[in-house]
Amino acid sequence: MTFEERVLQFIKEHQLIVPGMRLVAGVSGGTDSMALICFLCGMREKWGLELAVVSVNHRLRGAESQKDLEYVAAFCRKNDLVFYGRTVDAQRYSLEEKLSTEAGARELRYRAFAEAVHLFHADALVLAHHGDDQIETMLMRETRGSFGMSRSGIPIRRPFACAELIRPFLSQTKSDLENYCSSRGIKARYDPSNNSDNHTRNRFRKVVLPFLKNENPTVHLKFQYESERIAEDEDLLLRLAKDDLKKVILKKKTDQVKLSISALLSIPLPLQRRMIHLILNYLYTNRQIKPLHQSIHIENLIQLMRSDRASGGTFFPKNLIARKSYGVCIIGFSPQSPDQGYDRLIQVPGTTVLPGGKMIADFLDGGFQVTDGGRNSLILDLHDVRTPLRVRTWRTGDRMNANGMSHAQKVQRIFINEKVDREKRENWPIVVDGRGTILWLPLLRRARELPQRTADCERMYLKLVFMPTDDFGRTQG
Repeated sequence: MTFEERVLQFIKEHQLIVPGMRLVAGVSGGTDSMALICFLCGMREKWGLELAVVSVNHRLRGAESQKDLEYVAAFCRKNDLVFYGRTVDAQRYSLEEKLSTEAGARELRYRAFAEAVHLFHADALVLAHHGDDQIETMLMRETRGSFGMSRSGIPIRRPFACAELIRPFLSQTKSDLENYCSSRGIKARYDPSNNSDNHTRNRFRKVVLPFLKNENPTVHLKFQYESERIAEDEDLLLRLAKDDLKKVILKKKTDQVKLSISALLSIPLPLQRRMIHLILNYLYTNRQIKPLHQSIHIENLIQLMRSDRASGGTFFPKNLIARKSYGVCIIGFSPQSPDQGYDRLIQVPGTTVLPGGKMIADFLDGGFQVTDGGRNSLILDLHDVRTPLRVRTWRTGDRMNANGMSHAQKVQRIFINEKVDREKRENWPIVVDGRGTILWLPLLRRARELPQRTADCERMYLKLVFMPTDDFGRTQG
C-alpha cells in the first residue's frame, strides 16, 4: 500500500476524520507537520474539508525561529489556507513557572493551538505525531515508572478545547513522512535541537530506536497495538475503580480525602492502585497541579496501608502527605502541625469555642447531686484548683497523672492506647490549671475523681462540659 492508503486505512479504522470537518493543523515547518498539511490539502476537495494552520514561534532559535514561522505562512498563502501565527517567549515563561524549557514551550504551544481551534470553530486539532514518537514516548514513560493510562503513550484522540485532538500518522514512521515530503517536493525546515543529547527523547531516538528497528522494522506497529490495548484495559479498570470508590471514601474535601483502609484492602489489588490514582489526580487537579503518574508513589501508599503498623505516613510531590492512623488514611495538602495549635483561656462562666467543638463552663452551688459521670464532663472543687483554667493542644513531652494510675503517663501514650487517630490528636483539647498541670483530656482521662455524690454545701464547684463536633470524639477501633 502507498503512504496515503495506509494513513486512510488508519483514519477509517479509528473514525478520525469524516467529510465536511473543520480542522486546524499544528504546523512547525518541520518534516512531520509539513507531511501532515500536505496530506490534508490533498484530501481537502475529496472530503470537503475546511482547513486552517496554526504555527508557533517559541523564540528559542533567534532569527531561525522567525523564518520557520514565515515559511509556514508562505505555504498557507500559496495553498489558500487560513493561517494563525503566534510568537511566544518560551524561555521567560519557563523561568517564571519553574519549568524546563521544553515543558514551558509545550504549554505555550498548546495554548496557541486552543486559541486557533476556538477562532476557527474547528471540530478537531490535527497533529503529526508518528509511530517513532509513540515508541519513544512509551519507553520514556516506562523508564520513569509511569502508571495507568499514561503507560499507553500518545493517544490517537482525546478531548481538546471543546473539540478533539487527533493524530492520523501514528501508524507511520519518521522515514515514511520524509519520503512522502520528498515525493511532493517539500523541503522542510530543520531544527538542530532535535539532535541535541540534552533532551531525553533525542537520546532514545538516537540510541534505542535504531536497535529496535533493526530487530523488527515494523516495531512501531507493535507498539501502537500495545498502546491501544493498554488504553482499552485501563479504561475498563478505571470505570470499575470509580464504581467501587464510593465504598472506600469516608470524607472528601477539595484538598483532603479520608478513606477506609479495610474497605480499600478488601478490593482486588489492581483496582486499589487505580483508586489511589484517581484520588491523587483529584487532589492535584484541585490545586491546579499536574496530576501524578508515577507508580512508585502508589506502591508506597499501598505498602503503608497493608503494614501492621497502626500509624505512619508517606510523602508525595508538591507537599501532598498521606497519614495512616488505625483504620483510616488521610491524604491531603494541609496537615496541621503542632505549632498551629491553640492555647485559650476558658471563659468562666461561658462558652469557649475550639477547633474540635466547644467548652461550656458553669458554676455549681454546694449540695448538688453528681448525675453525669460521662467522659465529656469534669467537675472541679475550686478550693483545690489553681486558676485561671486554660485549654490547649498537646505538646511533645506532655504527661498527666490520670485518675487510677500510680504514675504519670505520656499524653501521646494515652492517645495511642485510646486509638485516637493522628488527625484528631493535633486539635484534641487539654485542660490545664494555673500551674500548667493537666487536669483533663476530654472524652479520655481525668486527673482526679469526680466529687462525692453529695457535695459540701459550703464549697464552690465548676462544671466543664466538652461538646465535640459530630465526628471529633470518635476513635478508631
